Amino acid sequence: MKKEILYIGLLCGFLLGFSACGDFLEEHSQNMAYVKSVTDLDEILIGEGYWPSNVNMYLDTTYDDVITGWGQVTANMKNFFPYIHLMDDDVSEYLYGNGGGSSEKNYPRLKAAHVHHWQADPFLNAENVEIKDENWSAVWRRIAAMNSVIYQLGLVREQGDDPQTCNRVEGEARFLRAQYYFFLANLYGRPYCKATATTDLCIPLKTSEDIYMDYFSRATSSAVYGQMVEDLQRATVLLRGTEQTTKYRTNQTAAFILLSRVHLFMENYEAAIACADSALANREYRLRDLNEYTGGSAVYVNSPEVVFTHSQNMMAVLHGPVYARGKYASSFTSSDDLIRSFDGKDLRLKAFFMQRSALGDGYRCVKTRLIDEGVSDILAIRIPEAYLNKAEAQALLGLDAEAINTVNELRSKRFATENLSAITENGEALVNFIRDERRRELCYEGHRWFDLRRYAVNSVHPFEKEIRHVSYAYTEGSNEVYSAGTYVLKPYSQDMAAYILPIPKYAIEYNEGLLTNEIRPEREMIVE
Repeated sequence: MKKEILYIGLLCGFLLGFSACGDFLEEHSQNMAYVKSVTDLDEILIGEGYWPSNVNMYLDTTYDDVITGWGQVTANMKNFFPYIHLMDDDVSEYLYGNGGGSSEKNYPRLKAAHVHHWQADPFLNAENVEIKDENWSAVWRRIAAMNSVIYQLGLVREQGDDPQTCNRVEGEARFLRAQYYFFLANLYGRPYCKATATTDLCIPLKTSEDIYMDYFSRATSSAVYGQMVEDLQRATVLLRGTEQTTKYRTNQTAAFILLSRVHLFMENYEAAIACADSALANREYRLRDLNEYTGGSAVYVNSPEVVFTHSQNMMAVLHGPVYARGKYASSFTSSDDLIRSFDGKDLRLKAFFMQRSALGDGYRCVKTRLIDEGVSDILAIRIPEAYLNKAEAQALLGLDAEAINTVNELRSKRFATENLSAITENGEALVNFIRDERRRELCYEGHRWFDLRRYAVNSVHPFEKEIRHVSYAYTEGSNEVYSAGTYVLKPYSQDMAAYILPIPKYAIEYNEGLLTNEIRPEREMIVE
């Protein structure tokens, strides 16, 4: 074999800075070295490709680990971008009424204050102490690992290793690389705009297995999304006929759904429909009829709707109130705007949410109610998305009747038959209806923030809105909660930089100016 050792740890120099490289090399060198067969690459795929899931994670995770790790990678808990849930219009602050204002009880809220308020530097807490964005480096390490796995597969194939296993491992590696690029692009790059994608700067693009010390800059949106499409198209071929032995390993159906999503973002509507249809052709997965829901998790790992999942579910922390050291702590909750978007007879209100108390003080998202049911709130792929991708693409193509039929397949499982009202909208109103349906069905699954960005630059029916996040406080000397003021995020066209997270300082410094960030404005609280 031409290359027996994968030195992908050296790739830490690519965009990451060297602060974490030593630990990475030390921790993973045994796993990454001396690849002899596709079995070795399969093990690397499990250890270095998939994001750790959180089955029983709280058994060995302290409260401090959970909170200090909300945007970091810690020893006991590896959180995948939980702040996705804190920037959009589905979230509000929640102060527990018996908080007394102590910093301990307000820690989750204070830790995430700057990202929730879209501040110039979102990775500071309320006391202006840096929260290092380790997710950036953690994702790039996984991309580097997948680059090397894909390259090494070419070598092990030459040795005559089992072709079917080689195809499966490469298909999974390509899927994971595309999924990670998708999230990086939609967090740290501009939204994909069809008219300007060839010139808009997105994120760096690295697919080579070569190990070298170099500096990198942002690639265009067209190049980054083109790579996603290439990887996912290849994955759908390589994973054909592969048996999925666990929902924690991806498969062809998941690849078709993610590819459908990417095409929808790129406004390749016919392709989005075709990929969704390919996913829906697999009858192993189906919609769960919520008319039969009697309690427990609406989304669970062995649900017929769940195609694939990895990473954690953070909603138990983000939507607390978190129970810490014998006391309840303040956190976040569902916005009134989100809850009002549901028809009162929508079965998802009961299945997806739990009222916080008899006082009527808001709703927690509890799609996955038990930690050990192990479904991510960001990286899971469910079959309802295929229906929603298809319906929106049809509506944007002007295929109103077809779009209504598609979205009604989903809605028929979310309402009692007698409560399922007819859809009378057409044209732009129908597009908006389907987008609202997407919001309701996929809330707190890592979609809403990205969808708001892409709606703003859509060439057929653009949509943008102002988002308001109220900041709450306690009345001095009492437990009474009141609104201290409001932070406002203007529509994308007026506040573009705030919709793009800054690449971490350590990556900027390492690349000596070749990587730059949009200048995000400071944001003052409006007292009304």
